[in-house]
Amino acid sequence: MTDLKENKGKKLVDFKCKRANSSGFSDEIIRKLNLRFPQSYHDARQMAEISRAIKEEEGSQVCILPFCHTVEGEAFGGLINLSDGKFGPRTAAYAYQSVEELLSLPDFDFGQGRISEVLKACQILKDQGERVVLEISGFFTVLNSLIDTTKIFKVWRKDPGTVEKIFQTIAKNLNRYFREAKKAGVDVISYADPAGSVNIVGPKYTEVVAKNFTYPFIKEAASLADEHCIIHLCPKTSLILLSLGLAERQDLQFAQGIHYVEACLKAMGQERIIGQLCMKDSRCVLSHGKIKALRLVNQIN
Repeated sequence: MTDLKENKGKKLVDFKCKRANSSGFSDEIIRKLNLRFPQSYHDARQMAEISRAIKEEEGSQVCILPFCHTVEGEAFGGLINLSDGKFGPRTAAYAYQSVEELLSLPDFDFGQGRISEVLKACQILKDQGERVVLEISGFFTVLNSLIDTTKIFKVWRKDPGTVEKIFQTIAKNLNRYFREAKKAGVDVISYADPAGSVNIVGPKYTEVVAKNFTYPFIKEAASLADEHCIIHLCPKTSLILLSLGLAERQDLQFAQGIHYVEACLKAMGQERIIGQLCMKDSRCVLSHGKIKALRLVNQIN
């Protein structure tokens, strides 16, 4: 199934993100909430308080969880340094030394660990009347927490079937995570894969992953969208799908000057997928009131 021949006729476009590596908390939030680390990353109620404090600090309409891109990797057995709160969690060391080891990745256990606490924090915030965004990390970002990804590409050239199985395992568990987020009452389930940008992975592998994994994964995730929940894509992912003809834009018109985040919430029940800007850009205003939804095409060309 995996075809590593680059499609010369399509130009993949990357989105220049200003928030891809943003993590950690301000000194004010750490002081105000009397945070202690790493304990604060393992307590759902503390996470909920932090998320609400960030919302107030940034003047946002939504509470966003989690606070880094390492939760999924950790749930797969990754070794994470939770840091002191100012810089955010980072990979401490690679838990897997060979690509073959990744064939035995454990399934996510939503009953324990940080991933469990994140979901509980989402539920706490919903019970308190907040609008909640859960950010879920994509394929390459997850792999970055587990292994030196140069090893992935070396194996990919010789044995694409092995890498395909690993991506299928990741996709299965991420879709399970999406479903748990829906159960927790999350309003916006936002997917981002900053480590999988065109400029990092290259157009050849970007196209393979988009067609064989991202497209079917997002298509399944989109089935969860309804009047209570919407799927949001990082613009990096949106542009990849659009560039390859796997998705089309659909304009939605709201009042002029509406904030992007508010427009995403209003699009709930009207469209399944939004992916125009970053959900963290809380102050971004749509001057013409127009937001662009994404509709996946029925056939992959």
